[in-house]
Parts: sequence; structure tokens; C-alpha cells
Amino acid sequence: MMIRKLKYGITIFIGLTFGAVAELSWAKNPSSSLPSSHLPSSVAQSAEMGVLTTTQGSQINIRSGPGIEYSALHYGVVGDRVQILDSQRENSSDIYSRRWHQVRFVESGAVGWVRGDFLIQTKDSVSNTCHQSLSQAQNQVNNVRNAFLSGILVETNSLSPVRGKPNELVLVVGGPGEDAILSSGELMQTISERLIQNCGTISSVKIASNNSGWHHVFGLINGRVQIFDCIDAGPGNQQQWGQYFCGL
Repeated sequence: MMIRKLKYGITIFIGLTFGAVAELSWAKNPSSSLPSSHLPSSVAQSAEMGVLTTTQGSQINIRSGPGIEYSALHYGVVGDRVQILDSQRENSSDIYSRRWHQVRFVESGAVGWVRGDFLIQTKDSVSNTCHQSLSQAQNQVNNVRNAFLSGILVETNSLSPVRGKPNELVLVVGGPGEDAILSSGELMQTISERLIQNCGTISSVKIASNNSGWHHVFGLINGRVQIFDCIDAGPGNQQQWGQYFCGL
């Protein structure tokens, strides 16, 4: 569990405030700004991939460095595929500092930095209804005082018995108000139901702290979205569908 804590809290994700929705930009869209010949001759097949996400019709600023103080080189839109090259916090000494990802656009080869809340870390395509549901989840999380959505990740869940839904969607929340989200079963249930309904391959949703191991899991059991049981990760304990190892 400690490895997963480090993965979510340190290695992968960032924080956000969603007030500047998608940072509407005047710059060019890198999906069409460069010819395909600008792609590097060798791109590692094992590199982590991602898909940009925000509200439909919005543009996401792609900056020259990991922070809003850096200039906007160009912009991305919903569904743009990228290769993730690097990840950094805006402020390495602040645990609530946003994390940014340096990305290379698959179609054009353009490179720049995107805020982590506008990136789904996955190699798969994402439907428009799923993007819309993620945008709604962002708004709900950010309406909680001093809390924000800090990252989105799709993982394979080998325990899933749901046909055609082998994946778990991880939402990482941050900020001093993250405890309020992780203490609200009603809010987490609402978010999870919508995402499982509208994101085709998702059978469970994990909502996790950016700064500790605390998390909850909701998933499909007998056709209904229910909260999973937290069990001790002690020696000999085997996790089954409908259970998760406690994070604290």
C-alpha cells in the first residue's frame, strides 16, 4: 500500500484549482501545428500515455514550463493523445503544489507542459460521455472548500468480474479540504455512479488522498454501484472483488 501511496502522492499527480476552466488560449493547437515528420524517429513503446480532458469546446494551455507563469506555446483540446515525458511539482517544498506533466503530442510531435488535472493517464481512448462525467466530477470536488481534483488515472483491475469493464478509474484529491471529500459517502457515491455509467470500461472508482494512503473504492456489485469493504492488508489476507486494502 505504501507503494501506491507514493505513486499517487508523489510520482504521478498534481493539484489544481478549477477556477480558470481549461485556461482558454489564443495559441495554436499542436494537433495540427506540425507535420508528422516532426515526430521523433524512435519513441519508446513503453512510455506512459495520456489523453487530454476538459469540458467540450474548451482549450487547454500547453506551457513552456511547469506553472501558469510560463508562456502558453499552444493549446490542446479534449481527446488529444500525448506521451508523458516528465512530471514536476510547481513548488517542490509544498505538498499541495500542483503537479505538471511535460508531454509530446502524438500527432504533431509538439512538446510542452500541461497541468495534471487536464490529463487522463491512459493508453486507451475516452468517450465524450466519459469526458463530460469527469468534468462534472472536477466541478463537484472543487466546490468543496479548500479541496481540488489533482489527478486522473485508469488502471487495470484484475479482480473485476464485470464483462467488458476491466478497469478502475482513480481520482486523486488534494488540498486541506480533501478530508471533507473522503468523509462524504454521498458525494463519492454520486461521482462514482456517474463515472461507472458513462465510462465504458470502468467497473470501479477509487477516490484517494494526494497526501496520505486514505482512500475509498466504489464498484459494481450485482448491477449496483456500492462502496467496497476496507480490509486489513495483513499476512495471508487475500483481496476479493468488493474489498480493498485500507490505506491508513
